[in-house]
Amino acid sequence: MNSKSALVFGATGLVGSHCASQLLASNDYSSIVVFTRSPLPLSHPKLTKHLIDFNKLDDSLIRGDDLFCCLGTTMRKAGSPEAFEKVDFTYPLEIARAASASGVKQFLLVTSVGSDPSSANFYLKTKGRVEEAIKPLRFQSLLIFRPSFLMGNREEFRLGERIGITTMRALTAAPIDALKKYRPIAASIVASAMIAAAQHGQEGIRVFESDEIQSLGSL
Repeated sequence: MNSKSALVFGATGLVGSHCASQLLASNDYSSIVVFTRSPLPLSHPKLTKHLIDFNKLDDSLIRGDDLFCCLGTTMRKAGSPEAFEKVDFTYPLEIARAASASGVKQFLLVTSVGSDPSSANFYLKTKGRVEEAIKPLRFQSLLIFRPSFLMGNREEFRLGERIGITTMRALTAAPIDALKKYRPIAASIVASAMIAAAQHGQEGIRVFESDEIQSLGSL
């Protein structure tokens, strides 16, 4: 078994929960450390759980080889643009800064298809801004994943997302290459792609669009 350690933020979320489960089943990691705001009903000999307040993050806990940052919310759940920005911009950036300072080798970040710091859409603009803010930090690898609409079992019902998935399934049924990255994608596939990419050992910054995530996660 490999002696690598993985850190997971957002392990109670859709992608993060799959990441945690798949990492625990992987022989490439001997230690999995998860950071959550609510209890995680999961136990395993390789697993260490930290119940934390993201507003009072203990940087000394962020020690490891690969960090999987799967934090994310919606405007509706956050309740305000300021609260949304805190979860999708401030927290990931603070985590990345702490990880860079502690010598974490690889930082894997989930954002969204269409992420763009100059977008007129607040959600996509925030996702693009956090990508740009993290890029200058020192990591052996910064791997950014931009999935399309996520499929999977969520605790809460998201009407807008359900409509989006149905619409994009219809639009991408036609064999048009330009639309491939907008096809809905299973959260488990995103997690698989992140773990696979982490094993490649590539250096520098790499962005994976949703169609690439689908291919990599399906291998």
